[in-house]
Amino acid sequence: MFTDAMKDRFDDDGFLVVERLFDDAELVGVRQRIDALIADPDSRPEGVGFGREGDTKVETKGTGNIRGASFLVRFDPFFQDFARTPKLLECARGLLGPRVKVFRDQALFKPPHGQAKPLHQDQSYFLVQPADDLATAWIALDEATLENGCMTYVPGSHKNGVFPIAHDPERPVHHIPDTGDLDLPEAVHCPVPAGSVIFHHGCTLHASADNNTDTWRKALIMHFATSDAVSERAELNEQVSLEID
Repeated sequence: MFTDAMKDRFDDDGFLVVERLFDDAELVGVRQRIDALIADPDSRPEGVGFGREGDTKVETKGTGNIRGASFLVRFDPFFQDFARTPKLLECARGLLGPRVKVFRDQALFKPPHGQAKPLHQDQSYFLVQPADDLATAWIALDEATLENGCMTYVPGSHKNGVFPIAHDPERPVHHIPDTGDLDLPEAVHCPVPAGSVIFHHGCTLHASADNNTDTWRKALIMHFATSDAVSERAELNEQVSLEID
């Protein structure tokens, strides 16, 4: 299923859209567990974290709808099995090489009228070395549209490495890349059907807009890395979500 042309596209653009990699039947259990987590965050497995919409600002921390969860793969055997889905691993290995692990995982939600995630690079948070050895799989659990905050990517931006960052004074959780005088291409919107997976390089600039609808937009994210890759942040190497190869 994974082809040389897909790898070439990823290498050129820094992202790759694979539409409908999963069908609805394959996502039933994922959606049930995610919906249960949203309905009752306290029901989550021990070790799984979660955040709320208000957590992006100091003065509103702990308020609002649930915005995301962390370490579902690390602490829930169901999500460990899902991460080992052969066609998902085929793509991850096609991009990174034959030996991979889930370095980190999270689920990110845009509740109705939920806020945007500004332009950023995953590698500014994870600092995995070698820098090319991190590829994120963004799995759409709902249809992602222009209206509900689909992903957007800056093509080719991964070729510039990790940019210096600043923290947004209004929302200090966000890393704001300083791209200097670089003449970067316009960002590309990537609306996708549910079940699609967008893979992106750890250095690719990406963002998502506000959810301007009355419904949720949910995604499961796995940050794949080569088995031998390590982070410059020592504590992250002790929190690897799933060793695979």
